[in-house]
Amino acid sequence: MCYRSNAVACLAIAAALAATACWPARLLAGQPGSSGSRAMSPANLHVGHTSQNAAPPGSSLGEAPVRQTQDMTYTAYLPFGVAHPNCPTTSANTYIAVPYVGGAYKNNRLTDENADFRLSILGYAPTSAPLNLVIYAGTPDSDAPRLHGMFEPNRVPDFAGAYQVYGWNWDESAPPPYGQRGPVNTSWPATVIDFTATPGEILQIPERDAPLWADDSKAVVLYAGEYELTLVYMRADQVVVNGIGYVVHLLGLCVDPNLLALYRAQLDGAGRRATGQLPALRNNQPVGKTFTTTITVAIRDGGAYMDPRSERDWWRDHP
Repeated sequence: MCYRSNAVACLAIAAALAATACWPARLLAGQPGSSGSRAMSPANLHVGHTSQNAAPPGSSLGEAPVRQTQDMTYTAYLPFGVAHPNCPTTSANTYIAVPYVGGAYKNNRLTDENADFRLSILGYAPTSAPLNLVIYAGTPDSDAPRLHGMFEPNRVPDFAGAYQVYGWNWDESAPPPYGQRGPVNTSWPATVIDFTATPGEILQIPERDAPLWADDSKAVVLYAGEYELTLVYMRADQVVVNGIGYVVHLLGLCVDPNLLALYRAQLDGAGRRATGQLPALRNNQPVGKTFTTTITVAIRDGGAYMDPRSERDWWRDHP
């Protein structure tokens, strides 16, 4: 969202979004990809029940996938801050910010209006991938976030739509969003999925075991907007460090207003990091609510967008 007074940046983002084929369809997104840290192959896909995700061959850091969508309900994702009528403006939830290590993203040269942090800028395109869990050959990832932990009680939701993110042609000397969308990234049959949900349903972070702070926080917020949330499961302001890092993109939710306020308190007026801290989140901690019957989800490993349907990775031990 262009909640800051940067008219040039807002116009640049609007132009980039308007250039996508599905405009003004609802806005789906992906990000610049990089090699993941696991080893499964899309050629080993078995449609039906379970799945595992590893780094797709040929993906590289710095290629950004993108997404688009198709219904006016999602016009809220555009860089024009129109509040959704069903989103709460107050909250009783409390959150903390923790220091990140290793410096700000790209040495703080870019604002948070970029395709690495925002799926809605990167974008995605519809695909015909089956709307069910799948099994990939290879070793399951035992350390990955578990997507069924988003819901309470935990569950595997029905899938309502499948998409593939775009690539991103970076131009860091340009104004936000620092480049434009490239071709669809076809490394996996699907890299973005719409989960079904009940309007007003409380959402939590995908659960993970490894803590990153003394209060048992599992993830920090890389980006928060009124309707979009991006999490990284390490205490860093990066999507990948030394080839590793899990990132989850959530799109089409009402982000908790207190979480949103805490995130924005860590920024300067242009959207760059100002405090050296980011909000941290625990398992089972509410981060927002759905406002329609779906929530859009993408997950990355080592910078690369993965297949969210992979049962042996993202849905381990699901109900």
